[in-house]
Amino acid sequence: MNITVQSTNRGAASNSVGFYLIPKLPPGIYEVSASVMGYVRAFKKVTLKPGESSELSFQLAQTAIETQEVVVQGSKKHVHTDAGTSVHVLDKQDIKMIPGVAQQDLLHALQIVPGIVSTSDVSSRFYVRGGSGDQNLFLLDGMKVYYPFHALGIYSVFNANLVDNVEVYTGAFPPGFGGRLSSVVNIVTRDGRSDRFSTRTNINFLSAEAEAEGPAFENSSWLLDIRKSLFSQTLSHIVGQHLPVSFYDGIFKLSAQPGGMQKFDLTVLSSGDNLISTSAAEPDYHWRNNGFSISGSHLPTDRVFVQWILYGSIYSAERNAKSAIDITSASTSVKHFGLRTTATVYAGPKDMYYFGFEFGEPWLSYRFFNRMAIPMDLGSSFIEFSGWVRYQAQIERLQLDVGLHAELGPLLEGGGVTRELQPRINLCLELNGGWKAKASYARFTQRMLTVGNEDEVMSIFEGWIKVPVYLPSEQADHFVAGFSGNVGPSIFVNSEAFYKSYGSLIVYNWDKANVTDPDYIQGTADSYGIEVMARSSYSYVDFYGAYSLSWAQINNRGMTYYPRYDRRHHLNLMAVARPFKSFSATLRWEFGSGFPFSQSVGYIMRPSLDDALPGRFEFGSATPYMLLGPKNAARLPSYHRLDANIAYDTRIADLDISLGVDLFNVY
Repeated sequence: MNITVQSTNRGAASNSVGFYLIPKLPPGIYEVSASVMGYVRAFKKVTLKPGESSELSFQLAQTAIETQEVVVQGSKKHVHTDAGTSVHVLDKQDIKMIPGVAQQDLLHALQIVPGIVSTSDVSSRFYVRGGSGDQNLFLLDGMKVYYPFHALGIYSVFNANLVDNVEVYTGAFPPGFGGRLSSVVNIVTRDGRSDRFSTRTNINFLSAEAEAEGPAFENSSWLLDIRKSLFSQTLSHIVGQHLPVSFYDGIFKLSAQPGGMQKFDLTVLSSGDNLISTSAAEPDYHWRNNGFSISGSHLPTDRVFVQWILYGSIYSAERNAKSAIDITSASTSVKHFGLRTTATVYAGPKDMYYFGFEFGEPWLSYRFFNRMAIPMDLGSSFIEFSGWVRYQAQIERLQLDVGLHAELGPLLEGGGVTRELQPRINLCLELNGGWKAKASYARFTQRMLTVGNEDEVMSIFEGWIKVPVYLPSEQADHFVAGFSGNVGPSIFVNSEAFYKSYGSLIVYNWDKANVTDPDYIQGTADSYGIEVMARSSYSYVDFYGAYSLSWAQINNRGMTYYPRYDRRHHLNLMAVARPFKSFSATLRWEFGSGFPFSQSVGYIMRPSLDDALPGRFEFGSATPYMLLGPKNAARLPSYHRLDANIAYDTRIADLDISLGVDLFNVY
């Protein structure tokens, strides 16, 4: 929300819970306005007396968005105002206009962000700047979600209709975010309506959805949304094979503002998937997500804002091999409960301090059968304790955003100071003509990872484990530099160059020959590239384009190879036309160069020894085994596709109706 003091050049933007501060206004009578896209602008008058402060709270009413308003604001609203690099902010309107696969999906929409790639055109799973999938941190109102995917990763558990905004950090994220090496997806859900009761239903070729919201008691609201899959044949048509999967998800949110600049929220998430095969030779899969977050915020003084979040997350997955001969049964789970507290001190209009800490204890379990059919249990836990300090200021044309993030848990266990004390530095210099030059550096560590096959296009089962005790934590250093500004009156351009150095990366030991050899060893990796993003608005059409040129390589004890998700060229182009009120049409074109893969060079027959005795050994049964060439030395062909979306909103009496058509893979 943007707060403006009329007839002055003073104003502020509220944070994620609606708090704002406009300090050092001289005494007098002012008219203050509050505005946000999609809501009616509100005005209030306030009288400031010498030595006193005043509180103004705004409650905005929703309104239909006029086409002209979208065009004017669209070119500006995605420009992040702080000094950070590699951060992108999207809201519900952005997600809605991006074509989806049978239904709108948040994580699938994020794939238009430069630096994010997916190895499948129908999957919402993604990889960021050469990092693996387990290096992405997903937060929903403060709770950590360990497997945010439905149906082989085709959809996410995050309902796009419930999103207020989402911050995506693709590198060099600020203090307060830790435990992952590549990216942060920080999702904030919207509050329910506090003015009246409202319901909404949605049905498409994949699922049905029911939503209800309204006031709970004075100065409070609630929101409930439930989705359930209906047509499994839709998924089968998308992936090109029979896929007997069913899923559900539900989110409940209760918000209360008792007064005195206090706010409390409760968010509950529950989701589940079942993939039941009719064949005894094919395994069954089950996975569940359950979590909650309880948050509170208040203003103990007129310049100090405090927020705390108590959260819990439980993820479990199971693979039942049944009679399958090439796969075994396995299960995994993560139970993570924690507390996060932050304080913001407003020393001046452009002078702020942030302090915070987070404490939790993830419990990990991974059960499986080894090659000798012996059951194994890799259960473990560790203390996750971090603290941080951050300072933001502006010195003439230079914006500073510097801080220190400390992983105190490993330090208490004897970890290295240089590894766990992680500087986070963001600098932004305002140039002539509204252009900005930015540079960032940050260090990150990670103590947990997934066990899976990176060569799978759509991985169904991945087990979470702690980094083995004989190896150090994973570590990455991010270096980012770039420019941003306007080319002409309506084109915004942002370009960045990045280099990511993995000083420690846990990789599989390809040289393992004996049972005493370790399964995992310490490797290194590098990724680097250039990204360019442009947005513009002309009359009734908005344009968006993003291009990435990048390289990623992993070094495993002298064996250097490209990871499965390394993509050299990646281009996204999108146009959104709004020729008249309540109607929009979107075209999205994507091009990507080929992913690496390992070529097959031949087959050998591997004796099974099941019927070797008694009898002659050379007449025993054997199974063909594929021999592969150098790892990921070849490239698949380049890939491109066109998606389209048409949406129309109308109102009949008290009923709002939205009609939409998504065309995926038009060619």
